[in-house]
Amino acid sequence: MKVKNSTIPADSLINKYLPANYSDAFECEITTEKEITADDILISLWTDMPDWVNKLFKLRNLLVKPFGLQAGEKEKPDIERCIRTGEKTPLANITDKSPNETIMQLDDKHLCAYLSIHMEDLGENRKKIRTITVVHFHYWLGYAYFYAICPFHYLVVRGMLKHILRPSALKTNK
Repeated sequence: MKVKNSTIPADSLINKYLPANYSDAFECEITTEKEITADDILISLWTDMPDWVNKLFKLRNLLVKPFGLQAGEKEKPDIERCIRTGEKTPLANITDKSPNETIMQLDDKHLCAYLSIHMEDLGENRKKIRTITVVHFHYWLGYAYFYAICPFHYLVVRGMLKHILRPSALKTNK
């Protein structure tokens, strides 16, 4: 499966958070008979990370702790409940939902990020899946932090999308 750079679709709910200090979008196409939703994809992104991504997050958490930034420690059931029901967690909350899109907000003192999973039905069991990231910096530390991690962001988002959309990994709520 190939993950490639994309554009933000005109019908995406995330457009209301633009303009922003940073935005990107990645997409891939999958073929599956499973009834997957944007919620399913977002939950898998947060709960089924490859080992190398988990190690990067642990390193990140160690590095940001002295600056008082949220460490991003998460409980899988809390994240899943947040995505399915809209119940807030200390780090995340769901701001927008439609039948083909779910947007999660991650807000900290240095930046506010929105992560969208946008799905498009292509027919014949094919779906286009997009991850869209929109970031608003609160002050200079947001710029410094984000541009320090930006090269990793690119690798992590693409790698996680490939990891969770493998046919053997696709999970649904049904």
